[in-house]
Amino acid sequence: MAPPRVFPEASRAAKPPTGAAGAIDAHRQTAFVLGAEADLVVDSLRIEGAVAAASSGAKHRTQQMVSALGLWSRAWLSRLEALHAVEWGNYPAAVTLIRAAADYQAAELYLLRHDAAEWVEWLDQGGIALAPEEHATKYDLHAFRAAEILAAHEILGPLYRATMDLSMPHFGATLLLAGNDSSPERVLMTFGDRDFHLGLAELSLGWLMELAVAQADALMEFDSVFSIEDRAAVEAHLGAARAAVSRRERCSVEAVDRDGMKRYLVHNWRRGPGSAAKKLLL
Repeated sequence: MAPPRVFPEASRAAKPPTGAAGAIDAHRQTAFVLGAEADLVVDSLRIEGAVAAASSGAKHRTQQMVSALGLWSRAWLSRLEALHAVEWGNYPAAVTLIRAAADYQAAELYLLRHDAAEWVEWLDQGGIALAPEEHATKYDLHAFRAAEILAAHEILGPLYRATMDLSMPHFGATLLLAGNDSSPERVLMTFGDRDFHLGLAELSLGWLMELAVAQADALMEFDSVFSIEDRAAVEAHLGAARAAVSRRERCSVEAVDRDGMKRYLVHNWRRGPGSAAKKLLL
């Protein structure tokens, strides 16, 4: 195994220039109303980046760590870009990236809990090999999911199911993300809307903080695999993230049963800080 190349830098999104594919107002409002939460997301990414860098030395360079690192990297970058999408008012992209990050983190946790057995087997069976006829290097795709983690994990499971439904082309999800001023009397669809929306921003940032909590929990559960040089900083950040997510007035999604069907009840749905909070049932 070669030493992993680690690029741990994370930062908030820059202000979109005039005419760019982002809303200056969304960037300003996110910073003003939810700047502390956006900073928490960046802090978590920086803490994780420091752990990844510290874990790249020979002492921790095992197949278990390396296999987890690749999926963790995909989740880390997806979460960073989801934050930037929120700051630029692109909530549909943020939801899709958050769903992908939850999937990657579940697969990472599966490998950690099973000593990377499936990864090692894939390598032993020629997962990386030469393809002489194509004059190419071959990476066997090896479809891999962590359904049992997603079914049971208290954070990743509910988060994945909600963001999966919202990232699919379901009609209700489309209205939530692209026509959320619609009513029984009229459909008001938008195209390319990147205006600030407090409810969508709070939902997305809340999910990002939950993913940070799940990742930090995984790192501390497997502190023999990774190098955590400042455990107190990780635990302090966990407390701050959990406190922010549990804020009662923030927008949140609750899975409910209605007439034998799984539905989602959205609490504290508001376009802006001065708007009256309401509920939506998906």
